[in-house]
Amino acid sequence: MRVELAIIQKTVEDYFGFQINKKSRQRHLVDARRIYFRLAREFTNYGLVRIGKSMDKDHATALFMIRTCKDICKVDKEYRAKYLTLRKKLEVINSEAYRKNIFIAPRRVHPGRFLKLGYGKTKSIREIFNQRG
Repeated sequence: MRVELAIIQKTVEDYFGFQINKKSRQRHLVDARRIYFRLAREFTNYGLVRIGKSMDKDHATALFMIRTCKDICKVDKEYRAKYLTLRKKLEVINSEAYRKNIFIAPRRVHPGRFLKLGYGKTKSIREIFNQRG
């Protein structure tokens, strides 16, 4: 299973701290979009048209961004570090173990588990469940 475009976009936006879908030519926004396009090409099976439409761009812009991202990664160490960090995050999200941990949850919690953690002496189980929200 591949990663969806929305997950890639959210990961990039969370890392940089701003929305990448704004109409702007500021350097930090363009760099974030370049990384998004390259990661979208690597982690999805979508074509350039679909990837470009996700950012309201055409296929030629998507292809240009992917190529320039590769070129900049060869030259700029900081840019490459940002790209590799985001790539590692998406590799973890794409891994089978990560998906199993997210979607498979225990149906009930055995009370003995809390006793082993030392909650039986200081806190009641009701207090623990109320803290979880």
